Amino acid sequence: MGLLTTTSVAIDGSKFKAVNNRDKNFTKAKVERRRAQLEESVARYLSQLDTADRQEPTEALARK
Repeated sequence: MGLLTTTSVAIDGSKFKAVNNRDKNFTKAKVERRRAQLEESVARYLSQLDTADRQEPTEALARK
């Protein structure tokens, strides 16, 4: 039939509202700051796990 060729363009008339609020736009500085926060959070969590591992087991765990 030859309806579509390599130079076909289709337009459907869709309209989309652009959203560029603070929560959805990212700059390099914001990404780096968030990455640092996440790394601190993970380090704090791992430290808490290490502390819990070093503590004596409770009586409830000892009975099991």
